[in-house]
Amino acid sequence: MAKRHSNLEGNLESMFLRLEELVLANSGEDEFEEVFKLLIAKLWAERSGEPHRFRVEGDEARTFDSIVTLLREAEQAWPGIVEPDPRPALTPEHLQVCVDALARHTISDSSLEVLDGFFEFMVSRAAKGSKGQYFTPRHVIELCVRMLEPEAGESVLDPACGSGGFLVHALNFVREHQGLSGKALQQYSESKLWGFDIDSRAVRVAKALMVLAGDGTSNVMQLNSLLKPDTGSLVLPQGQDSLGILTVEDVTRARLRRHKGFDVILTNPPFAGEVLERQVLDGYDISRGKARVERDVLFLERCVDLLRPGGRMAMVLPHNKFAATEFGGLREWVMKKCRILGVVGLGRHTFLPHTHQKASILFVQKRLAGASMARDEGIFFALSERDGKNSKGQIVARDGSGPDTPMWDAIDHDFDEVMAGFRSFRAREAIEFRS
Repeated sequence: MAKRHSNLEGNLESMFLRLEELVLANSGEDEFEEVFKLLIAKLWAERSGEPHRFRVEGDEARTFDSIVTLLREAEQAWPGIVEPDPRPALTPEHLQVCVDALARHTISDSSLEVLDGFFEFMVSRAAKGSKGQYFTPRHVIELCVRMLEPEAGESVLDPACGSGGFLVHALNFVREHQGLSGKALQQYSESKLWGFDIDSRAVRVAKALMVLAGDGTSNVMQLNSLLKPDTGSLVLPQGQDSLGILTVEDVTRARLRRHKGFDVILTNPPFAGEVLERQVLDGYDISRGKARVERDVLFLERCVDLLRPGGRMAMVLPHNKFAATEFGGLREWVMKKCRILGVVGLGRHTFLPHTHQKASILFVQKRLAGASMARDEGIFFALSERDGKNSKGQIVARDGSGPDTPMWDAIDHDFDEVMAGFRSFRAREAIEFRS
């Protein structure tokens, strides 16, 4: 007999498992979509100051109508998170049971770390890993953010943002280190944080997280970041004709004045997949004249192009991009365009249980116009020996940590040592991030 999940008050993961179980058992509908609608209705009731509106009413029909009303209000306030005129696909009787299961929880009072992990858990359960798009462990994201140290005046981009983890952690870093709150935090979120992804479901989750983090959703949108202005009209993502023809340049041109590139790029592009379209391949230096190129190779060139001169980037890439002979030309191209700041090798368990693929993080700073590689440029190398996961892909807790311990301190990793080494390297090399 299948195990029945308990719905523990204050435990969001147990709540999702129970809701998913209820939806699967009785409706046959897409469990992610139906649970997500309920969560957005609940979140809107809490954030609008009327949490009591999300409740079981006197009969099933009234409960159904009240949830539809909440969803319509949320859609108007937060465009793009739910579909226009959203309605649950569940029957009123079934919806009533699910509302009762969720009503005992308070979402907005949970920490941002908990909510981030919860939404990542939701999307991961929706089998996104089958596309080679594995969500980045949050302590790896935090390492990237802490090593590049974004500031409140700097723009941050993730062109393959998934559920928005890099953006949320960048926002959290700026809030904690520069004391942003209230209107200033919202303005930073709305004007400086940019996320794009080809997957509509992931984008909706990222928008929801940005609402929770700083009320900024306007610069998170669905598009294919690999399309350039001269090729965007030729290749559209499959099944996404309604998006129109949008590129990153189209969006930035419309919303930013005198945009010279992004200050910081933090990303983990899809590990799997090849690009075969001739029009796209001929738009890239690395792939011109080739019949096929791995998607992450194009993302690397694209991100370098999207950085401003002097801007910096952290990108998670498969190990073969750093070691395989066939990618020697790619590495030479990157070194011409960028100062390679460092390479951090991640442990073999990092992306379990999704994949055994070994990966490293590349840290670079784009060269100023006309600058070339100096003979004495050093590169920081580090190899993580404690990746915070076991062979089953489960998080390994640090001794002495508890439920309230912040994520960074709760996981058994050695990234503090990596960061200390990188700080010493920057001091020796006199590397400045801001010009």
